[in-house]
Amino acid sequence: MWNSLLAGGTSGKLTIAIAEHDRQLVGIAMSGPSDDEDRQGESELFVLYTYESVHGRGAGAQLLEAVVAPGKSVSLWVADPNPRAQAFYCKMGFAPDGSRSTDDDDGVTEIRIIRPSR
Repeated sequence: MWNSLLAGGTSGKLTIAIAEHDRQLVGIAMSGPSDDEDRQGESELFVLYTYESVHGRGAGAQLLEAVVAPGKSVSLWVADPNPRAQAFYCKMGFAPDGSRSTDDDDGVTEIRIIRPSR
């Protein structure tokens, strides 16, 4: 899947960025059109991961900015509880909108958080 996405197999619908440090991959982010019925036409952040070794160094913020234009409205689903991720997104201007979902496959509960356009 990752090889296909990174090689351009997404028909231009997704925006993908990677972070490197000393020529090593340390993070990835991916955004695209939201799958949520009530967010049609809006952006959704599907992936934003960084290795723990770069936490707190700005890689996450740079990846977010690389895949979603600053000031543009964007939503994402985050595991609940996940205090570290939720604190990061809060710092980036996101807030819960009250939507919750439980994944049928793994039972993980997620909350949707949104950064409104500025």
